[in-house]
Amino acid sequence: MAKLKRRDLEELIKWFEDTLTQLTKIDRRQKMKMRKKIRDEIHYLSVWPNPTPEIMITRLEERLRDVFRAMPFGMKEDLIKVLIKMTTKSK
Repeated sequence: MAKLKRRDLEELIKWFEDTLTQLTKIDRRQKMKMRKKIRDEIHYLSVWPNPTPEIMITRLEERLRDVFRAMPFGMKEDLIKVLIKMTTKSK
């Protein structure tokens, strides 16, 4: 596996943005803080030489607990599918 491409990282950020817009119980300031944390973590993933979906989801869950807690049911599985798609197409 190779490093994630810029387009993949932008797609991942967009996925999180779309997920955050669906959340209604969180106020605007909290969403802004979450977006900053998400961007920082995703840009950190860009320097990994051989990312796997399992390692990426574990890292994101550890570092973005508040985001994952606020996500609706089933969104984590969708994220795993997106990560698998990204890592398999970048081979």
